[in-house]
Amino acid sequence: MNTESRTNSHTPFKSGETTKADWHCGHPLPVDGCLIMLCDRGKAQLSINSRNFCMKPGYMAFIGFDMVTVPSSVSDDFNARYLSVGFNATQDIFFRITSNRFWDFIYKSPVFHLPDDLLDTAAGWLSLAEWLSSNCSSAVKDKTIRNEAENFMLVMVEQVETRLGILGENPAKNRSWTLINDFVGLLGRHYATHHDVAFYADMLNVTPNYLNIITKKNIGTTAKEQIKIQIGLVVRMLLDTTDLSVKQIAERLHYDDPSYLCRIFRKQTGMSPIQYRNHLRAETSR
Repeated sequence: MNTESRTNSHTPFKSGETTKADWHCGHPLPVDGCLIMLCDRGKAQLSINSRNFCMKPGYMAFIGFDMVTVPSSVSDDFNARYLSVGFNATQDIFFRITSNRFWDFIYKSPVFHLPDDLLDTAAGWLSLAEWLSSNCSSAVKDKTIRNEAENFMLVMVEQVETRLGILGENPAKNRSWTLINDFVGLLGRHYATHHDVAFYADMLNVTPNYLNIITKKNIGTTAKEQIKIQIGLVVRMLLDTTDLSVKQIAERLHYDDPSYLCRIFRKQTGMSPIQYRNHLRAETSR
């Protein structure tokens, strides 16, 4: 997995192993559709949508295109197997997954420990995907890996549904903690289409004002500010890892007015999106 290459939805599937040499700390992982990883050895510290997670042996990461994932440190012996799925194929597969509990789990816990029996299954599935990727023609590879990816997702959905007590997080500490955790999960799923606090407040059965107050009290920013932070993180990731124009980024994030998105971005970074991209590429070329 070469993190320097630009993502390409015309290459729907890629499978193999990734090591420290492929990762660049401080730079977002280029995830065009989704990236499924299983750590074999070593450790990698990841910031995913501004929350910290640790990849280590026996842990799986399920990272969607709408999750801003930045490695902060990677051990010298880090090794993980992975399957990368392009944007269009990801959309097709995700459309078939209707379990809200599964998506809630993934967005709250994108890095999670697998029980031993699931670990063996996941390792075998990724090994099969790697073999198909290396030994089959493009037409056969894409069709068979797509089928395997869909089947694996269905298996994971069922396992999450039945094993939430094993795979899930620690019990909620209090109502505020639960509310904020649920807000973060919803924001990770819906920020591209819903930029208003009222949408999330309605989903959580609270008022927008209360959601702003409770997030400000517990994480230091209001819900409105957190939505803009999330948008800014995603724009930075797309500028860093794709060749999408500012207009295309605005369309992907459902902003009718690219100039408004540019104002949000400039307020956070002090630069326009184009200045930010040029700055990144000038640093990379040194």
